[in-house]
Amino acid sequence: MDLLSDIRLHYCLRHPNETKPVTASAPIDYSFLHRTHLPQIHDLLSRIFWPGIDVSDSLRYSPTRCTIVATYKRLVVGAALLSSPEETYLTYLVVRPGWEDVNIASVMLYHLITANPRKDITLHVSASNPAMLLYNKFGFKAEEFVVGFYEDYLSKESKACKNAFRLRLRR
Repeated sequence: MDLLSDIRLHYCLRHPNETKPVTASAPIDYSFLHRTHLPQIHDLLSRIFWPGIDVSDSLRYSPTRCTIVATYKRLVVGAALLSSPEETYLTYLVVRPGWEDVNIASVMLYHLITANPRKDITLHVSASNPAMLLYNKFGFKAEEFVVGFYEDYLSKESKACKNAFRLRLRR
């Protein structure tokens, strides 16, 4: 958002005699996963995690309890998906780069926790991922350290940590 403001300011400074562009901000909307979100979510997941991720099957597993998508206007800026209402495994929690400081991840995680009362929620998170702080804030506790958890997903040349913690929120 700051970059866009900087671009607009630069334009105004370079063209002082022109009419200033009207900017309308919009709220971040949260909704359940819809088929129209899939192309943007697949692109976002492939950029943040690895190519080839397909979450289309999430539409079949109670989207109202297992999915949440954050949009700004029509741009998907975040998504969180549980595997199913029975397993309640947090498969993906992703926020578009540049939107990390808007608390999108917190809102989405809160939604999934409250939509699945009395259910433990589990997940794996890279040992070097700062999201560990978010999960700890919500009460998730480490149950296991898994060496090489991401080896099948990341290339051998990847510098990303391949080890993960298995976390659980006990309910």
